[in-house]
Amino acid sequence: MNPWTNDLQAPQVLIVDDDLLQRLPMRAALEQDGFVVLEAENGQDAWQLMGQRRPDMVISDVVMPVMDGFELCQKIRRRDELQHLPILLATSLEDLASIKYAYQVGATDFITKPINWDLLGHRVRYILRAARTAQELADRELELLGTRMEIIRRLGQASEYRDNETGLHVHRMSQYSALIGEGLGLSRHDRELLLHAAPMHDVGKIGIPDRILLKPGKLTCEEFTIMKTHTTLGGKLLDREPSLLMRTAHMIALTHHEKWDGSGYPQGLSGEGIPLMGRICSLADVFDALTSKRPYKQPWSTEKAVQEIRRGSGSDFDPQLVRVFLEIIPGIEKIKAEFADEEPSSESVFQ
Repeated sequence: MNPWTNDLQAPQVLIVDDDLLQRLPMRAALEQDGFVVLEAENGQDAWQLMGQRRPDMVISDVVMPVMDGFELCQKIRRRDELQHLPILLATSLEDLASIKYAYQVGATDFITKPINWDLLGHRVRYILRAARTAQELADRELELLGTRMEIIRRLGQASEYRDNETGLHVHRMSQYSALIGEGLGLSRHDRELLLHAAPMHDVGKIGIPDRILLKPGKLTCEEFTIMKTHTTLGGKLLDREPSLLMRTAHMIALTHHEKWDGSGYPQGLSGEGIPLMGRICSLADVFDALTSKRPYKQPWSTEKAVQEIRRGSGSDFDPQLVRVFLEIIPGIEKIKAEFADEEPSSESVFQ
């Protein structure tokens, strides 16, 4: 009886072993349990075969010529689409060092020699089902993450539509922020976190009256006081969220108008007391505001905006971030052109 009759097809198991006397009984045991079996004599042959056919599981010996089981395992794990492919490495029970290393290189589990052929099918079936569950959970998590990212992007963009016809400010500003983070040496994880959290920096503008937000002239002291509350409003909107992404967005919304010398708002933080993500977004936000058209101003040239950023080093902005910003102007210009508003704000002077 085939245990996989409810599936579209029986699972494919790739056996990798240079010893034919090991492959033959393993093949017979697996085929008896309804698996489709593929074979390779070493890791290199297995990798080439996997380029043509995608197995559902790999069972590999460790010691083989050309490419051993450890190297094959590492090669498989470097491919994102193979992260959840179950890999069993065959070792002897006494070889504890190999067993430990097998887990380090990404093996799902190991089987010990001599192999019990009667139990092999049950072991493989159990691991396959666990792997399928893990893959389904990963796919679901990825889908939820994608949905959350899209909500964040749209909410951030919605706040920009209040005072910016295209809403492209959030794209430019978040890209600038990530590029500054890269120049500063932030990890890839932190740069991606910055890229996805930065669009929420002005979400509090949703609570600012149009008569103030869209006023073409200079704000009165009373109006500016109200305008400044968009930082605390944004902080409240994003507060008490469990995810790191939303906590980062909360912190950026709350601190992106703080200044290095302590003269910013809403808390009057200064220096490194301002969270790094907030300091980065502050610089990126100001540069894009200066070079973009607003109801109350015409766009500045990139050259003039850069001079203003340089002038604010040590007062408005973290001096180290300004140095990084000045080094990445070509990349900034590229982002500015890629996400240009319908009516380009200015021509580049940094050719």
